[in-house]
Amino acid sequence: MRCNLLVAVLVLSGTHSFALRACMSAEVTHGPILGRQTTNSMTVWARTSKAAKIRVRYGKEEGQLRETVESDPTRLEDDFTGTVTLGRLEPDTKYFYAVSAGDAAADAPANRSGYFRTLPDQNELQDPKHNPDGLFNFSFEFACGNNQAPEHGLGPSLPGFDTLLRDVKDRVHFAILNGDWLYEDDRDYTPDAWREQVGIDADQTPDVVKIAPPMTGIWQNYKTYLSRGTNLSEWHRHVPSFYTFDDHEILNDVFGSGTAGFRNRRAVFRDIAIEGWYDYLGW
Repeated sequence: MRCNLLVAVLVLSGTHSFALRACMSAEVTHGPILGRQTTNSMTVWARTSKAAKIRVRYGKEEGQLRETVESDPTRLEDDFTGTVTLGRLEPDTKYFYAVSAGDAAADAPANRSGYFRTLPDQNELQDPKHNPDGLFNFSFEFACGNNQAPEHGLGPSLPGFDTLLRDVKDRVHFAILNGDWLYEDDRDYTPDAWREQVGIDADQTPDVVKIAPPMTGIWQNYKTYLSRGTNLSEWHRHVPSFYTFDDHEILNDVFGSGTAGFRNRRAVFRDIAIEGWYDYLGW
């Protein structure tokens, strides 16, 4: 009732979009993405529609997700992105999981759930005679570049990920993405558009956006790639990855970024772009 009354009052005052967003339940808008894989833990990244805890339910049997862990509430200054770590897992074990936000219903949609496998434990594989060092085999996938621009390829369909999902996903322990996870897209997304997206007034703008207004376009670039690249997102729900950044995470053909006193947009834009990279991939 209070929320409905608030909406009615604010609609009459012309600020209905903010009112509606404030009253809507939090939900996961992007992710999950897996990373920080160890023998007994896994970290899950997600973005929420508003400040909310990221909740992950998990278990060793599909449909039997009896364990739950939550993150701290996501923050506006991080574009509502955050992570939660699943600990005390068993080595070399497959787990199923589902992600939700805040007080959302327990059943997460298929595109917010997945599975993963922890790394083997060297200590558990030691044998005094046959394997004193606890050695084990592992496999990983290595790639770079996810260009979704139609003028440079096949657009957001990314057929390479269809092959990876079909033939590689269940055969590797992790993946390495050696840069160019995205290419410049929606970098012109303005702070005004972002404020409308997250449902805040200008006076609620976080310092990171006040100091570096292009940050909102950097964040939107990642959101566009995750929303549009459905098979890309599916890959990250099942295969934990390690990332480096290259020029397109910053600006195409960036140069001179390590040169003291060098004043050029391609160089000084680096620190702004990397701040957004940490929110979405570099965590």
